[in-house]
Amino acid sequence: MTPTHSVAAPAGSVLVKEVKTAQGTLDIYRDSAARVQPFSASGCAGGSFEVCININGSGTYVYYIENSTHFPSAGTVNMQINGPSGVLAQTGNFYEGGGWYNAVWNFDRNVTPGYYCATSFTSTSRQGACETVS
Repeated sequence: MTPTHSVAAPAGSVLVKEVKTAQGTLDIYRDSAARVQPFSASGCAGGSFEVCININGSGTYVYYIENSTHFPSAGTVNMQINGPSGVLAQTGNFYEGGGWYNAVWNFDRNVTPGYYCATSFTSTSRQGACETVS
């Protein structure tokens, strides 16, 4: 299924990587500044770095899910979006230079109700933030 509702690059952001699969496209952006936008559900968790999940939609109809992660220093990382059935999208390993990065997965359809998470990995740790779609 090709998404019909795509997310435009946030102002001041740069596309870092695009991952295409049979289920859709995962875009990864690097933010140049903090930004504000409305979400249907969002939450953050922090440790050695901060991960936020942003879900845009209504009920079980989801336009997109975004993994926004702040990496305090440069390194090789992997960002994922997980759902009730497991990993829905992942960036694969890529080098980041520190700062905020966003992985956006476009759904534009009804999804299975349940727990959805944004998870990011560095070479030494893992952090995730989750929200419920119902």
